[in-house]
Amino acid sequence: MKKINKEKIKTWFVTGASSGVGHELCKQLLDRDYNVVAVSRRIPDFKHKNALCLSCDVTDPESVKEAINKGIEHFKKIDVVSNNAGISANITLEEETLTGMKSVMETNFFGTFNIIHSILPHFRQNKNGTIINNTSQSGISCRAFGSAYVSSKHAIEGLTSVCWHEAKDFCRVMAVELGYFSDTEIMKKAISKKSSIGEYKSLDWFYKKYKKNFKNNLNRAIDYIILEAEKEKMQRRLILGKDALIQIGSEIDWIKKDYKASTARAISCSETNETNLFKKILNKFKL
Repeated sequence: MKKINKEKIKTWFVTGASSGVGHELCKQLLDRDYNVVAVSRRIPDFKHKNALCLSCDVTDPESVKEAINKGIEHFKKIDVVSNNAGISANITLEEETLTGMKSVMETNFFGTFNIIHSILPHFRQNKNGTIINNTSQSGISCRAFGSAYVSSKHAIEGLTSVCWHEAKDFCRVMAVELGYFSDTEIMKKAISKKSSIGEYKSLDWFYKKYKKNFKNNLNRAIDYIILEAEKEKMQRRLILGKDALIQIGSEIDWIKKDYKASTARAISCSETNETNLFKKILNKFKL
């Protein structure tokens, strides 16, 4: 696989950099001598000559613009954006609140939107850029007790796909679909609520059951993300973690099944131009 010119990915802007995926990504990037603009609400603590640590609220467009401008001012440019800032909630849809739903969407989806929306003009001007969005396995598959989180990740998946299509002339775009990594804090900090409704109390989180006889290695996953970014042509999606592979694979099977079952009806809903023309002629002469 052909490698990209390292100058095209020299400076990274990483959100959620104070913990979890974002923190480990910054650490490995700095070890490889990349420049890193590390941002989160709580200023990251990297002591490195190549690191610029900033406080940034991704839900605030002005805070985002300020952080991006400071990064460009310090390093002269930004080449790669990695969106990792996020929160989770473990509540059934019926018991979720509008306030709770908006809170998760504001950070996960609109936070990602704010970053991309602000950086695209810079990438377009430079005719170079890379966007890596952490959509998680929940961007494609689903789980119970995740109406807010899964919805936000599905939304990011859609946003990522649109960006992949629209910005392809000047920007590479990839979704990273991670499974559960115990080294991260997103589940520990999640807003959780045991259901008080009988029908939900014994509900399994995932509809595809699997043996949990493994642990996902975050250090290795981050290494794969960087290695993929170092290729000239990245994958559109990168799935990391055995559980992510199982759940996303199950969702793909469902889609294939529904696709096959819908094919004949989908085609029958459409008429060729020749058929429409023939109908118009019949109507015109009242035949």
